[in-house]
Amino acid sequence: MQQSYYQSYTRRERSRAFPAGFILALIAGLIIFGIGFWTNFRNNVTYNTWLELVLLFAFIGTPFLAGLIGTLSTSRIDTGIAAGAWNGFFVGIFMGIYIFLVLENNVPINISPEMIKQVQDFLAHGGVQISVQTLQIGNSYPTSYTGIMQVDLLLLVPWLGLGAILGLLGALIGKIFAPHPQKHIRPARY
Repeated sequence: MQQSYYQSYTRRERSRAFPAGFILALIAGLIIFGIGFWTNFRNNVTYNTWLELVLLFAFIGTPFLAGLIGTLSTSRIDTGIAAGAWNGFFVGIFMGIYIFLVLENNVPINISPEMIKQVQDFLAHGGVQISVQTLQIGNSYPTSYTGIMQVDLLLLVPWLGLGAILGLLGALIGKIFAPHPQKHIRPARY
């Protein structure tokens, strides 16, 4: 089946969304994992202002820039939205991997049986009857690998939406500065 010139031109223009979103998502991933390696993937790290700004850029700035760059390269808003959505998708994947690494590297606290017995006695003195097994639940890993994967998959949906919305904002701003496209007329064959 033969394709028209307009259809192939439109497909070529829209294909610029993936590289813009993916490259900026790689930058966000480098930032996220760089901070993770710097903090040793611990969840009890105090973040200072510049570290918070860098993370804010990784989460919010990269989909916005993907939408801006996608629209500037094609003068089309839908390319910017798609670039932001691709960025949000890959940032969501990187965040899922980061959460997995944080949960793996934060070993649960080992509580001695004497401490559990003291807590049980203290609660019993206050009128609360609780078993030793209930108190030992906090002594194991917080969730299973299946639970982590389910949470990661659920996080992809908001990141896709957030990426698309921020890509739209970047695309609308990029449309102001984008060059007006020339009408591409297929050359006549003689």
